[in-house]
Amino acid sequence: MKTLSLILFLIVSASLVSGCKFDEIKSVATTGEMNIVVDENVEPLMRAEINEFQRLNPEAKINMESVPTSNAVADLINRDTKFIVVTRGLTQEERSIAQKNKLEITEYPLAVDGIGFIVNPENPVARVTSDDLKQIFDGNMKSWLDIKSQDEKQNAESKAFFNKSNENIKLFIQRKNSSTHDYILDSVLKQAQYSNSAVICSTSVQVINSVRENKNAVGIVNMNWLTTGNHDTIDSTVKPLRVSKIWDNGRQEDFAEFHQGLIYNGKYPYRRTVYVITSEVGITLATGFITFLTKTDGQKIVLKYSLVPVNQPIRTIDIK
Repeated sequence: MKTLSLILFLIVSASLVSGCKFDEIKSVATTGEMNIVVDENVEPLMRAEINEFQRLNPEAKINMESVPTSNAVADLINRDTKFIVVTRGLTQEERSIAQKNKLEITEYPLAVDGIGFIVNPENPVARVTSDDLKQIFDGNMKSWLDIKSQDEKQNAESKAFFNKSNENIKLFIQRKNSSTHDYILDSVLKQAQYSNSAVICSTSVQVINSVRENKNAVGIVNMNWLTTGNHDTIDSTVKPLRVSKIWDNGRQEDFAEFHQGLIYNGKYPYRRTVYVITSEVGITLATGFITFLTKTDGQKIVLKYSLVPVNQPIRTIDIK
């Protein structure tokens, strides 16, 4: 199968700020200490970004707390933090509350992440449609043998692998205040409810471990937690399903691998933008960190962690 690999072009721009003034601004933006709150879904990426920023700027210290999405947004609006990284923008209701509180908020796109559906590597199911996913997660499809694939080999292997003791689908999902929980409600379940039999996990790590341990399991996890931190490679101890999107008019897309290149070009259907959101004003350490994240050095780390950079030119190459 042919997939895409991404190459980040590096652009070096000349500063228009005079040397003395630039040094003064740089000093303020790269020294000191600050606390940030990040969505649990982007913890691996942000840990790597912070480590590299602090390596380049030894006089800077960034303390990171990892929490569910809704908690991060609440901390920002309640002025408990001035800097968050989350996997969605603010809702209109959240913006209204911020305005009432006279809180000036700015959003910066950082990366595009993907949402994957993982199974145990021994599970012979490799391809599902978006309709299959809906019925799996709302509980209408209870057995792996209920999946009737266009791939007859998959059907035959499923029939041979599953039996009465292991055919029941075991669901592992994120808790309600996670943005992933809400994303699946909107994009997969179309506002139907999750199955009552779904096991609710508090972290992405718990989802991944549960799928590793159960041959009949399926779980939801984002690319950021599956990446190995080595460009274009993901954790092989679980298996992401290939997904074919079926539109409301009945048109069906090709089955797409959960892969960085296919997230980039939109062939893989479940993707979302990661945002830096801040209430900081003026030139501070937050300014320097945002500049780092959204320019070449920070975007190179985004690429390395198998997400898609949003602020740097990208070229794709086909790999057979």
